Amino acid sequence: MNISDLVKTAIHFKHGWAVAEQFEDTFNGESFEEQNYNALRYIQETIDVLLNGDLLSEDAQDDLQLYADELMVYLAGGEGDGEDEEKK
Repeated sequence: MNISDLVKTAIHFKHGWAVAEQFEDTFNGESFEEQNYNALRYIQETIDVLLNGDLLSEDAQDDLQLYADELMVYLAGGEGDGEDEEKK
């Protein structure tokens, strides 16, 4: 089992298949902008738990940390402020 499968399974268990699919999509290169903002918050929550545990190997931890850093930057940008694209 690779890191993507492990994280996807954890997210699916906690938040459901739709959120897990959005993690898989973004982990595999799709942009965060194409995903549901609330789902990304749930993904971040689960990743934070995994990164703060002793479950992952050093390489897996590094890969997931890189993803988490990119996600955090996106979420900090305020994309979930409730505005529609047409209003921006």
